[in-house]
Amino acid sequence: MDKNDKRLGMGLPIDRRDFLNGVGVALGASLLASCSESATMLDGSATPYYPPAETGMRGSHPGSFENAHAVVEGDTWKAKAAGEHYDLIVVGAGISGLTSAYIYLRDVDPKARILILDNHDDFGGHAKRNEFNVDGKMLLAFGGTMYITAPHTYPEVSKQVMLELGIDRYTDKEFSSADVFSSRNLERGTFFDKETFGVDHLAVGDLTSDDVLEGAPLSAPAKEELKRLMTNEIDYLEGMSQSERRDVIESLSWSEYLREYGKFGDEVMTFIQKRPHGGWAIGVDIVPAWLAYDEDYPGFAEMDLGYDDGEQEANSYNDGMGFRYPDGNASVARLLVRKLIPDVTSGSTMEDIVMAKFDYDALDRPKNQTCIRLSSTAINLQHINGDLNGDVEVSYARGDEAYKVSASKVIWAGYHTVLPYICADVPKKQAEAFSSSVRAPLVYTNVAIRNWKSLDNLGIGSVSCPGSFFSSVRPTHPISIGGYQYPQSPDEPLVLYMLHVPLEPGLSAPDQFRAGRYALLDTDFETFERNVREQLGRMLGAGGFDPARDIAGITVNRWPHGYAYSVDEASGDVAFYPERWPHENKPWIEARKNIGNIAIAGTDAASNAMTESAIEEAHRAVHSFLS
Repeated sequence: MDKNDKRLGMGLPIDRRDFLNGVGVALGASLLASCSESATMLDGSATPYYPPAETGMRGSHPGSFENAHAVVEGDTWKAKAAGEHYDLIVVGAGISGLTSAYIYLRDVDPKARILILDNHDDFGGHAKRNEFNVDGKMLLAFGGTMYITAPHTYPEVSKQVMLELGIDRYTDKEFSSADVFSSRNLERGTFFDKETFGVDHLAVGDLTSDDVLEGAPLSAPAKEELKRLMTNEIDYLEGMSQSERRDVIESLSWSEYLREYGKFGDEVMTFIQKRPHGGWAIGVDIVPAWLAYDEDYPGFAEMDLGYDDGEQEANSYNDGMGFRYPDGNASVARLLVRKLIPDVTSGSTMEDIVMAKFDYDALDRPKNQTCIRLSSTAINLQHINGDLNGDVEVSYARGDEAYKVSASKVIWAGYHTVLPYICADVPKKQAEAFSSSVRAPLVYTNVAIRNWKSLDNLGIGSVSCPGSFFSSVRPTHPISIGGYQYPQSPDEPLVLYMLHVPLEPGLSAPDQFRAGRYALLDTDFETFERNVREQLGRMLGAGGFDPARDIAGITVNRWPHGYAYSVDEASGDVAFYPERWPHENKPWIEARKNIGNIAIAGTDAASNAMTESAIEEAHRAVHSFLS
């Protein structure tokens, strides 16, 4: 450790980070015979099995992906017969898998015995809950799926599930604590890093203001260009008809459009390169201009391209654009688990789920009608005796051991690209369709800080970091609900959410996603921690922030397989919006066809990584057994 590392606090203990970077639960659980036992920590002490409180490397954590990778590389296991048969086995305990079990009980067989397998040490898939305990105060954060977006556009089957879970208010206005920041007049900041722009500089306020832009490390022409872009008042396609405008917008990337028609130079393009990272996990060089227009990115003024945005009228209980839980849609997953396994926790409302204490020991007990078996990676699916109308045998690995169980029906709610490697029953044409699915890598890092005086001192409530390792930094959802109280004073601890999307600009979108995935799996927790400390120290240091003193905990939610997209092999087009797909071939539809008694759910089956798609695909998969 060099002097800089010591200055950053790399050697100091933070919230459970010294426990093997947060992989203790994964390692402990992989050694257990069932989830009904408590994990034994490496120091020999018995600790309740409770993954949300683990910090360090989470998301696709060590222990969650190695067996799946081994299967893809051709490894095999000799599975022991567990002597268990179920009416339904669901592979994948994300929102789509959990919903599949719920709908099966609701619509097919209320007495069915169900087993849900998942390779992670926690349920929820990308809807991951992060907890911190700082000086006796519990803080919540989202580790993946953030919120219920535009619920008034949800398919009816998805709306119905939400209502049955108790979520009957699709706006979070009554729970918002956003005035904590607005009352202090905190503004948006922009951090220019020296590696990209030549010098570290924090600009506070609107970049259309000359005063704010004055000190920015950009050339005078670039400042004028940036101001012109952010003001967004010029129609660069003036004089064109609506159809001519659409021809332009639909044929170019956002970068190409801005360069060709807006005449923006390299400095501005570098500044906005990461702008689409949060919404789409891809850069300005790849995002289609029509998608940038649809997202209200700057450069299109008041153009009307005639697109139907599909907005529906809000109804009486649904007058908002979205609902946020403090832990994101992990609360939706928790509501589903409470429905499936009532013994796991108490409560009955959409509000009390936030602070409900979950007993993970109750997830996989023999008496359960539904069992959730974690740290269990599916390694083989096959119809017994090759009979596509018969039972399905499912083998799964836990650590170095493998077990096999059977079911009358199976729903695959995992990644599409994996299934052909573990199921020989997949037809060749369908296997090719599965391979068209490509997922964008992304990282949600949550950092617990002991107070947020530095943000208050600097007058900033969030920061855009166009050239930095983390492209944005902001507090997590300011929501107080169900007994959870969001920090009200700069003297209180707070969680900062930091976004990182590993990409290789210049390559095609699928190749960028693949390159980013490989890079992400090769990046250790220490690298993330060092970047967290370095970036926060440089950004907030002038406000009094000391990374060695003020950082209390770090959780890195690593998702090498993040947003679900499909790719057209011939053109390389990515189905960012499946409903606007220009090709006759829709590979995700071919891929989601039943294989005998195996149905396909998950967001890959919709080429859409949204929660409503996860629920809708669960409904379709379950009901395919009834047709």
